[in-house]
Amino acid sequence: MVEDTGKAPRTGTLKRVNEPEPLSIIEGAGGLPEALENRGRRRIAAIEDSWRIDDEWWRSSPVSRIYYAVTLSTGQRLVIYKDQIKNCWYRQEY
Repeated sequence: MVEDTGKAPRTGTLKRVNEPEPLSIIEGAGGLPEALENRGRRRIAAIEDSWRIDDEWWRSSPVSRIYYAVTLSTGQRLVIYKDQIKNCWYRQEY
């Protein structure tokens, strides 16, 4: 158990957990991801799974994403998604 110091948290000491990381993705036919450009170009060797989430369509900020579980040519596995509303790619750990 962590001991309570009695001090109030300072501004900037809290951070979000599992914050999506913006990515630069090269898209191929049909908009499928082919390579990552972040930190050097890395080819996507396989798309292992994909799924779509459309949620909160009734709100001012709806969610529409297509997720991909991918394996890079290096063997690294990632979950990435394309925000269909902002037309941007992100990486997010689970």
